[in-house]
Amino acid sequence: MIKKRNRKRPQQEPLVDWHAIRRFALAGGSLLAISGAVIFLFLLLDRPVAAIQVDGPFARVNASQVEAEVLANLHGGFISLDLDGLSATIRRLPWVDQVRIRRQWPNSLHITLIEQRPAARWGETGLLNVRGELFIEDSRHVPAGLPALAGPPGTESEVVSRYLTARSYLQPHGLAVTGLVRDPRGAWDMTLSNGIAVRLGRYRVEQRIRRYSDLVLEIVSPDPGKVEYIDMRYSNGFAIGWRKQDEAAIAALNVRSG
Repeated sequence: MIKKRNRKRPQQEPLVDWHAIRRFALAGGSLLAISGAVIFLFLLLDRPVAAIQVDGPFARVNASQVEAEVLANLHGGFISLDLDGLSATIRRLPWVDQVRIRRQWPNSLHITLIEQRPAARWGETGLLNVRGELFIEDSRHVPAGLPALAGPPGTESEVVSRYLTARSYLQPHGLAVTGLVRDPRGAWDMTLSNGIAVRLGRYRVEQRIRRYSDLVLEIVSPDPGKVEYIDMRYSNGFAIGWRKQDEAAIAALNVRSG
């Protein structure tokens, strides 16, 4: 007699995992709730800017002009406002060098400005800052006492670098460089605080400046008022150009002596 075994039928997997769906729905609902709360909070805080405060030791910058520029470019609310873009806009104003903007709760902006510091004149009316950048091309007021630098457009950094080199050689001797010009051909002319013009030419310019400070300066220092210019464009020497009144005096002395 054969006994029949009872075999259990395998349980079929449910077609839909309702537990997983419910967990996903709960998680999604929580995420939506959090996102909604964040959006609501953002909209609540991103209120229109109601006050602008501009600070800084102003000599050339007009605070009212800065405020007007900010209001014209106030795209966004207290939170969404692009502070970097607004800073770049303000820096384009004349005489503005550095800008720092910070938010002040609940709806105001605090703007701190640093003005440009003119270090040299460029051409007739341009001004260079302490970094050698041409920050204004046509200034109505050029501060007195600035060295006069000039050169073709785009050579500002080169001229400033050459000026600093010349100053480092001559300053220890009590002389200042009051003018330095690079012409379109690349030739350099320098003017010193004792009134002497130094022609440096196009080649070995730094070597010629050093030779002037080491050799020529000692020769002309006793009476620089008689010298109009020094021509350093010689391989191993230099030439002295005397002022006209001194040439006339020398000629008269030679006539009386004869």
